[in-house]
Amino acid sequence: MSTSFVQPAAARSAALLVSCALAVLSVACQEQPGTAVQAGAPAIPAPAPAIAASPPQAGAPATSVVQPSAPRRLPLGVQGVAPAGVTVRVKSIEVGGDATVLDVSISFANRITDSTMLALADTFLEDENGARLHIKRPEDNRDLTIREGQTLDGQLVFLGSVSVAAQRVRLVFNEGNDGDNIVAPGLAMELPLS
Repeated sequence: MSTSFVQPAAARSAALLVSCALAVLSVACQEQPGTAVQAGAPAIPAPAPAIAASPPQAGAPATSVVQPSAPRRLPLGVQGVAPAGVTVRVKSIEVGGDATVLDVSISFANRITDSTMLALADTFLEDENGARLHIKRPEDNRDLTIREGQTLDGQLVFLGSVSVAAQRVRLVFNEGNDGDNIVAPGLAMELPLS
């Protein structure tokens, strides 16, 4: 004779309830990795692992912020003279990241005309490789007009930086014009950088 064990109805529903609860917890744990399940306790998520900054590996390149270099100022004492009566004296050059600045004194003396222009045609600095930095024309004197008997003391600004490898630059006023042109005399000067 075979015996079968028959569970009372209350016991069957309790077993079914526990089975369902375990199934729900099992599904919840699969959806949330790192969750600990304990029989009879609600699911509690495990704490997130701490992220620690690891030191750089040996041989790995270090990353740093590069600061722009400070402007480099060099004293000069170079003078150029154009036959039309212009004298240009360059007292210093300052090479910066965005501009190159010349400290100058410019005089004009001519008995035929009362003024002349030093930047009517192209006026620039040129390095040994032919790279040109053009003048930033002043708003109030775009052609660098100078009157007869007058001396202009100030700064000429050229857009861009001279290469650190450059040994000299050439300062050119009114490219292509002759030095005796009284309207806009041509003048070129060599400026040493070392």
